Parts: sequence; C-alpha cells; structure tokens
Amino acid sequence: MESIELGIRQVIQTSLDGDPALLPSHVTAKANERIQRAAHKNAAFNSQSYETLAGKLEYADMRELQDTILSKPLWPRFEPRFVNKESTTTKFDQLSELRNCLSHSRTIDDITRKEGEAAILWFQKVLKGPASALTGR
Repeated sequence: MESIELGIRQVIQTSLDGDPALLPSHVTAKANERIQRAAHKNAAFNSQSYETLAGKLEYADMRELQDTILSKPLWPRFEPRFVNKESTTTKFDQLSELRNCLSHSRTIDDITRKEGEAAILWFQKVLKGPASALTGR
C-alpha cells in the first residue's frame, strides 16, 4: 500500500515537472495546513523544505492525490498513464476503502478485500509506465 502511495506521488511530481503552483488550490491549502501544524508541534521541523512539490505531496492524503490527477486542467498530463477517468476513480475508491479499513483496524469483508487487491494490482501496473503497461505492449 505504501509503495503505491509513494508511486502516485512520484507520478504527480514528474507529471507536474516539480511545480507546486500547478497543484489544485484546495490540495495546496490542505497540505499547507498540515505542514503548519507539524511545524507548530516540532521546533526542529524545517517547513521551508516542504515548499517544494514533493514536500507538499508528503502532506497530501490519498483523496487529494486523486483530486490532483483527476482535476480537469491537469488530467491531460496524466491521461497517457491512467487512460480513463472513470476507471481511475473506481480504482482510487477501491484502494482507499481497503486502506481505510487497514488503517483503522476495521473488519474487511471479502468484497472490499478482493476489490482492494485488484486496485493494488492495477496501480502497480499503471505506475510502472504508460498505458501500454496495462495492455502488455
């Protein structure tokens, strides 16, 4: 699960050419709030290192990563890799449901587990390369 989240962040970092100004404003706002909270809790926290896109993405949750990829102005940058918005939304939903169950020590029913496992496999393929990774070409 962690490797997928890190892979999604890396794809965003690369697709946005490292430019934090390209993030949707609500994603930037939420990340900045979390960074400020962390800075207030820890005097040794270097908030300047989190002004980069990679730094902001460390403080973005899974849904904010999803919002970034699926945002109307940014989708063309991600479409070659993810191909279809609806499928991408479904896979994020399935992955998030499994992740939330695991994170909050909830019982996971068979359907949630299988859909989550399918989403993991899908993301592993998609994160390896462009859409051709899904077709095997």
